[in-house]
Amino acid sequence: MNAPTVFRNILIVKLKHLGDVLTTSPVVAGIKMVWPEARITYLVNPGCEDLVRYHPDVAEVLTVPRSGRSWGPQVRLIRELRKRRFDLVLELSGGDRGAFLAWISCARRRVGYDPVGAGFFSRRRLFTDLVKTVVDSKHTVEYHLDALRALGVEPEPQALAVYWPPEADLRIKGLLQAGGLEPDSAYAVVHPGSRWMFKAWRPAGNAQVIDYLTEQQGLPVVVTSAPEPKELAFVREVLDLVRTRPLDLTGRLALTDLAALIAGARLFFGVDSLPMHLAAAVNTPAVALFGPSGDHMWGPWGPGHAVIARDWDCRPCGRDGCDGSKVSRCLMEIEADEIYPVLNRILGANHQ
Repeated sequence: MNAPTVFRNILIVKLKHLGDVLTTSPVVAGIKMVWPEARITYLVNPGCEDLVRYHPDVAEVLTVPRSGRSWGPQVRLIRELRKRRFDLVLELSGGDRGAFLAWISCARRRVGYDPVGAGFFSRRRLFTDLVKTVVDSKHTVEYHLDALRALGVEPEPQALAVYWPPEADLRIKGLLQAGGLEPDSAYAVVHPGSRWMFKAWRPAGNAQVIDYLTEQQGLPVVVTSAPEPKELAFVREVLDLVRTRPLDLTGRLALTDLAALIAGARLFFGVDSLPMHLAAAVNTPAVALFGPSGDHMWGPWGPGHAVIARDWDCRPCGRDGCDGSKVSRCLMEIEADEIYPVLNRILGANHQ
């Protein structure tokens, strides 16, 4: 690798959702390989801080104020960005707000994605270096690493990374023991829901997989979900259909707790969601169902995982269900019998 310039104070901007932020973590490793003394700051949306705040190579995490009537928080953020005197900004969001904040930071090098006609007319002028990658042409991790390649750096392949405080491990240990699992017991994590429910599989299918893992594989199952009412209601439908008695931790876990829980599991089963990316980050084998979203962009990063998806000409469509229905036929028509052999293969490969 040949870095043309030495950067010592770097800002990463990712103003997206939780899974998007986690898939930028290989950029941190890439930076440290080239500029090991660099100080790295993250700028993320509120609620995403815990995905990066415990990373040993991240010095500081800033958040963008939520939209409101007051300009005060926005002005304070701009002052903070300018005060830190960054010499490099990597704007990985691809949006107008991130582009403006990169520019207003006054960093001497500002890397961002070429809008290719999108966004306001002068956005590309806010960057000193443009990334020409088309967003849906490759995996999101590689898309992010292209920001380093725009600087003449060729990063080696990097894994996703997530960190959490020791207290999270203690909380998970206590919850598992309270749920009847002995210390060091094997278990599987099933996360049926998603922030976007058109990515979720049907409740009956999830119930069948939970019962299969428990009855045929002898694996106790821990069921998780975000605390949002729609997800809790969806998982309640799943739990009403199971024959077995999975441990219900739905809506009870912070992000760091969820990472610690998945790290201790033998298997993760779910859909295109943050927990799937957490499984990839902690090297827990994931079996993930994909519907309208593209697994070539968002599949679990790294070896040892499996994606189950329909090979239909219409997918990935990126739509919120077929014809705006919020229901994705390419997911709904996946049968549990198709999933069992994949579970067997992944569990067998990781139990040798």
